[in-house]
Amino acid sequence: MQKSRKSLAYLLALALAAMVLPLGSSCFGQDGQSGWGSNLWAPGRSQASNLESMTPAQRQRMMRHWAFMNREVPDSYLATGNDVGYTTKAIAEGGPLYVANCMQCHGETGLGNGELAQDLTPSPALLAYLVQQPIAIDQYLLWTISEGGRKFDTAMPAFKDVLTQDQIWRIVAYLRAGLPAIEAKTVPGATRSAPAVTTDTPAPQTKPGG
Repeated sequence: MQKSRKSLAYLLALALAAMVLPLGSSCFGQDGQSGWGSNLWAPGRSQASNLESMTPAQRQRMMRHWAFMNREVPDSYLATGNDVGYTTKAIAEGGPLYVANCMQCHGETGLGNGELAQDLTPSPALLAYLVQQPIAIDQYLLWTISEGGRKFDTAMPAFKDVLTQDQIWRIVAYLRAGLPAIEAKTVPGATRSAPAVTTDTPAPQTKPGG
């Protein structure tokens, strides 16, 4: 257990470094400046001011990533390992689960262009790209899918009471496999319908923790 916690801390540190280094000030709207020459947090300006300059999607994703990197996540997620793995069987079973629960928002190929996507603010995450980022370790994906986005004012529902943890791991396996083409059919134990998606979610708060 101690070894796994150290490994997780190391991965989180890598994820933080990978996220912070590429961030230009344009992401934070720093008085029209851009590139590496300006401060990430300008003197005299609060973090809330910088957040106000972001788009809803940028703000939501930053707050979610920040929460995970600061371990504002139940230990039950951080201490859990993926027991399903990335076998052909797991991927094959994860595909129909993705179709039944995720595709209506995130799209067939994970590009955030599902049937409901245009009505959602912030827009659904581009899962095809997210799973390639350092932040997207197994525990992050498990937490995100299980708890949904209500805490961050997004429309994503929580799946922890709809899918078993093993089913969520199968979806993760399918995502990591690159969302290969599948037949849109259910598998034994799959939910028949995903939780309702709220399309009139208010814009995210502009202050951390708001």
